[in-house]
Amino acid sequence: MISLLHLNKLILFTFFFIILFFNTAFGEDEPVDIWKNTENLNEQNNESNSEKDIAIESPIISEDVTKIIIKIDDDNIVDENQSVIGIFDPDENNFNLNMWTDTDGKEIKKVLNRINKLKLSRLSEDLLFQILFTNAYSPSANLSSEEFLKIKINWLIRKNRIKDLEVFLKKNSEVGRSSEAIKFLIDEYLSSADIKSACEKINFIDRELQNSYLEKFIIYCLINNGQQDEAQLIFDLMKERGFKDKFFEDKINFLLGITSSTQQKILDNNLFNFYLSHITIDNIQYEPNDKTDKYIWKYLSSANLIQIDDFENEEVILTFEKAAAKNAFDNDEIFKIYLKMNFNFNQLANAEEIYKNLPGYKARALIYQSILLSDNVERKINLLFLLKDLFIKDKLLDVYTEELASILKSIDPNEIPKDYEELVKQNQNIDLIKKIKFDNDILHRSKIIRHFLEENTKLSRTEKDFKTIYKKIKKNKKYFISIKDIIVLESLAADGISLPNDLNYAELSSELTIPENLQDLVSQNQIGLVMLKIVEIIGEDNISDLDPETLYFLNKILNDLNLKKIRNNILSEALPIKT
Repeated sequence: MISLLHLNKLILFTFFFIILFFNTAFGEDEPVDIWKNTENLNEQNNESNSEKDIAIESPIISEDVTKIIIKIDDDNIVDENQSVIGIFDPDENNFNLNMWTDTDGKEIKKVLNRINKLKLSRLSEDLLFQILFTNAYSPSANLSSEEFLKIKINWLIRKNRIKDLEVFLKKNSEVGRSSEAIKFLIDEYLSSADIKSACEKINFIDRELQNSYLEKFIIYCLINNGQQDEAQLIFDLMKERGFKDKFFEDKINFLLGITSSTQQKILDNNLFNFYLSHITIDNIQYEPNDKTDKYIWKYLSSANLIQIDDFENEEVILTFEKAAAKNAFDNDEIFKIYLKMNFNFNQLANAEEIYKNLPGYKARALIYQSILLSDNVERKINLLFLLKDLFIKDKLLDVYTEELASILKSIDPNEIPKDYEELVKQNQNIDLIKKIKFDNDILHRSKIIRHFLEENTKLSRTEKDFKTIYKKIKKNKKYFISIKDIIVLESLAADGISLPNDLNYAELSSELTIPENLQDLVSQNQIGLVMLKIVEIIGEDNISDLDPETLYFLNKILNDLNLKKIRNNILSEALPIKT
């Protein structure tokens, strides 16, 4: 016999399911909030622009409470392997929907595995991003849509590209089936103590996805949003399904007001459990260690839970420094710790000698404070690079790189001694858009290359510029056509620019070749795989550092495949002189 309580639950659940079914069937592309009651819907209509409340569109935990027969139109069934998943329209980079279709998935995975071992340059990583996330069909062999999707998601997670992953989720409902993607976003926002944004990520969850971590977070977010009844319903259904978690149940009962007290135990096996511990324990005291999860480290900093009273404890300070080096703790917090350490005037004035007798962390703190107090530019610079050596010695350089660059940038360039100019420049880590300087005495540095630098350049203007430059070059009897000049000439010809008949650049390029394996892929029109190999070839290098022969065959491939937008991006980096 079904109890009255269970019968009521069954009726309520069925009601919610019916609402979900009809809203899904007739709604727009926006996610449906199945938990809103009539009052909430009215409020939404009246306050559509309000940002105070979070709309949580939670999936229902599946239960066999009834059977529904749905008629399926066989004509509308789409082969999973033919799904198109991405961010960019193929036309944005002259790609097409079939850029992967004829490629063996095994080859794609091999190249990606090699690429993942490289520390890609900025251009290489941007190019890889465009390749992987262009809307296109999956390979027809040895790489399913699901596996290809997982590769893309894992890449975004590994590169910590949070905003890109959110865009990917918004444009592709299939991504919501990945518990890894959703959990990553939730942990990223939760670790920043941004519970509002973390809860908003629930809207991305596919309704068929079952994952205990996410289901528990859904329940908490409903409670946090004042939807206690809905939270209780889902929790009860989970328990009826066999869910058991004494810690979570204790916390939820407390948050729901069912119990007046909760365990004072801190659970730190994951970020969410630690968060529940924090919000339910008064005056929480927690000391992290080397095994503490990186997200908990970040949360400690974001929630202002870092309390260091004993600055003589080398082990404690070193633990925080190591966490920062692993990007698990905010680097800025390390320097705040350094500033709290006490040194006398003599120690600060003679830091270059005193530090030698101090433990590593304290030596770094002394030198750092001396840097900030020094008015002498030469001494300041010497101390800055001494501190760099101290960080390197303990394998903590990643903690210091940005701070070093920041302080160097704050120094007046006119006050930097000449002997230090190059060293300072190398460590400023400045990535500015530099002004291009044209040299009309050299073809590949002349104003002709504006054709590649500027969008929608008129062919007539380029042809006019070319006639002017070519006339000047012909007068120079000592001028010879370089490989980079040939690159420019072939690219202009590929774009339909009329070149002088007496300029026999084809003969000049006949000795330049494309690797046979790449040529074969080009002839087979395997665009995706070719582009992956180009990313691998460029790898960790800046385009400007590539040898002319390599740059030539890369450019030739891009011309042959009619990938002119990518070609122009590469040429804009490789050809101009920048000041």
